[in-house]
Amino acid sequence: MGSPDRENSESYADHLEVLRGKIISVLAFFCISAVLLFSFAEATAAFLLAPLEGLGVTLYYFRPYEKLLTYMRLAFWGGMVLTAPLVLVQGWLFLRPALRRSEARYLLLGGGIVPVLFAAGSAFAYRVIAPLALRFFLAFGEGDNILPLWGFGEYASFLFSLLLASGLVFQAPLLLLALLLSGIVSLRTITRLRPWIILSIGLLAALLTPPDVVSQVLLGVPLYLLFELTLALARIVIGRRDGSG
Repeated sequence: MGSPDRENSESYADHLEVLRGKIISVLAFFCISAVLLFSFAEATAAFLLAPLEGLGVTLYYFRPYEKLLTYMRLAFWGGMVLTAPLVLVQGWLFLRPALRRSEARYLLLGGGIVPVLFAAGSAFAYRVIAPLALRFFLAFGEGDNILPLWGFGEYASFLFSLLLASGLVFQAPLLLLALLLSGIVSLRTITRLRPWIILSIGLLAALLTPPDVVSQVLLGVPLYLLFELTLALARIVIGRRDGSG
C-alpha cells in the first residue's frame, strides 16, 4: 500500500496535468481564433465601419504600420472575447468534481448567463450607443474652422472600448444576484438603497454616453430594468430555498 503522502502527491500531479491540458486547449483555441480574425481583416473592418454609415466620415491611417497594427490588435482582443466562453466551460469542468450539486448548478447557470449578458451589452452599444455618440461628436465639431480627421486606429480603439465597457456593465445584475444569493447583501438592504442605486445607474449612463438625455435614457432604462429583474429573480430563488430549508 502506498503512503497517504504519496497518494496525495499523485492526485495533485493528476490535477495539475488536467489543468495543463485545459490551459493548452484554451491557448490553442485563442491562437486559431486570432489567426482567423486576422485572415478576415476586411470583414472585421466592415463590422467596425457599420456605425459610421450615413455620417459621411472617412477614416485614415497616419503611420505606415497603423492599419496592420490595428488589425493585429483587433484580432488579439477579438480572440480573447471568443475564447472567454471556453475559459468558463473549462473552468467549470475543472472545478465540477470538487463542488456540491447546488454549487455546480449555480456556477453552471452563472457561467451560461455571463456571455449572454456580455453579448447583449455589446450589441446594445454597437447598435444604439455608438451611433449616437458618433453623431454627437460630429455635431460638436461643427461651427468653427476645426475639421474632423479621424484615424482608423483611434476609432477602432474607441469602438472596441465602448463595446467592452457596455458588455462588462451588463454583468452588474449577475454580480448583484450572486451577492444576494450568497447572503453577503440582503434584499432588505438593496430595497432600502434602491433610490441611491437608481441614481448610480443614471450617473453611470451619463458617463458612458454622450451628454444628451436620449442617449442616457437609452442606456439607463435597460440597466434599471435588469436591476429590477434581478431583485425579482432573487426573491423567487431565496423564497424557494428558504421554503425548502
